[in-house]
Amino acid sequence: MTQIISVESRTDRSTPIIALLLLSGVTLDIQYGILAPLIGVIATESGLSGSEIGWVLNAMMIGSVISVSLTARMGDIFGHRRVLLALIVLALAGCALGATANGFWPLVAGRFLMGLATTIPLSWGLLRPRGTARQIRQVSLVLSTVMAVFGPLALSAGGLIVGLGLPWQTVFWLTFALYAVMLVLALISPETPVAARAEVQLDWFGALGLGVWVTALLIGIAEGPGQGWTSPLVFGAFIVCAVTLAAWIIQQQRAQEPLVSFRNMDIRQAVIGYSGILLISLVGQGIFIVLPALLQTPASSGYGHGLSALESTYAYLAMIPGAALGYLWTRWGLRRLGPRIVLVVSGGAGIFVFLGLALVHDQVWLSWMWVFLYTLTIVSCLTTGYTLVAAAGRQDNMATTIGMQTIIQFVGAMIAVAIILNVLVPGPDGFIPEATFAGIYIASAVIIAFFVIVWAVLAPKRITDLHAVDTETDPTKVHVASHYKDL
Repeated sequence: MTQIISVESRTDRSTPIIALLLLSGVTLDIQYGILAPLIGVIATESGLSGSEIGWVLNAMMIGSVISVSLTARMGDIFGHRRVLLALIVLALAGCALGATANGFWPLVAGRFLMGLATTIPLSWGLLRPRGTARQIRQVSLVLSTVMAVFGPLALSAGGLIVGLGLPWQTVFWLTFALYAVMLVLALISPETPVAARAEVQLDWFGALGLGVWVTALLIGIAEGPGQGWTSPLVFGAFIVCAVTLAAWIIQQQRAQEPLVSFRNMDIRQAVIGYSGILLISLVGQGIFIVLPALLQTPASSGYGHGLSALESTYAYLAMIPGAALGYLWTRWGLRRLGPRIVLVVSGGAGIFVFLGLALVHDQVWLSWMWVFLYTLTIVSCLTTGYTLVAAAGRQDNMATTIGMQTIIQFVGAMIAVAIILNVLVPGPDGFIPEATFAGIYIASAVIIAFFVIVWAVLAPKRITDLHAVDTETDPTKVHVASHYKDL
């Protein structure tokens, strides 16, 4: 009876936390997606160069990496709500600064402060000690679906702002409003119970070291295509990354309680989950960068369609029905078939999607079909990855576990972007060769095939949740496995 009462008391106040987590996903999509169609307007009105615009975009990502490396673990130790409140206030200040900015540095500072608000890991940290195994799984599926839907909507919203002639600062005020709602949700959400927090000292060197080497890596990757891979800035960034990474690995091995600890976790499940997230970071740029470039290529090339920048984003609307159907498939598949089969089937189908993108793109409507199928297949791998990672995290390291997921996404995406920008260059006739488009998509299919082989061998057959509130056996954090089979 005591155990039942304890579980009920810890789950009955999870509604605002779930709302906070879902809104965090929506806000992240809007922050990253809605600005893309406005880049030209911002550059013209603010007098920014191409490299300065790049820093405006990347400042948010760098802020996120620095924040994740430090604040996620602070939440695990000191309480996720109090850290989350501080970050949301910083994000509000960043939104206001970006909306009123008049020049390069205020814009960069505003975006950096917005990036510091890594609210998804901390929101997961709030939910984990109160979420049942079934609830954690449901929220994982819904969150990834919501983010898949709002990604294309954010792009379309940015184009709509341009079309209506609204000032580009509207984007920052919209984000300000979203963070204001998040602030209210955070204020009414309960703090993480003391019993579910990490009973260790904060590993300052580990946290700062992680932030330094990942940030240096991102700077090197981001600046490589523009300044050259042997330029002093890029070369120096990679040197700093390598030295700091080596020192960080040694320090983590010797630390009594390392920052990234897989103690009492299903390591295989966590790693396979991270791989599903990494895959979409690597191949997703084929949809978000390469496909618009193909659609915008002049029809005189013989293979392009001559669409405007705004028109080329309309195909992303096909992600909405794709995400809805993908949610149903993933939910049913995880319940009936297990993650291994879902990953192999979805990834295997994704191979044919990218081969189709490479070989069959002579009609505009085909791009809608490929985007729909991409969301149905590859995004299903992402959703399964989210679910595996969420079920693997401990109550006292959930924010850090999800934070590492964020870092993997950012690093994987920036590596893919850097490679694509080096390859996606016009030929002598001024057009990007059709063979370049096909080559990128075929390479993506090969990458997916590699992941599918790994999943077929190593992916778990069932999701195991060792740390949900309804699988705890006592308050000293001794757990039993829960192989849950329904939603």
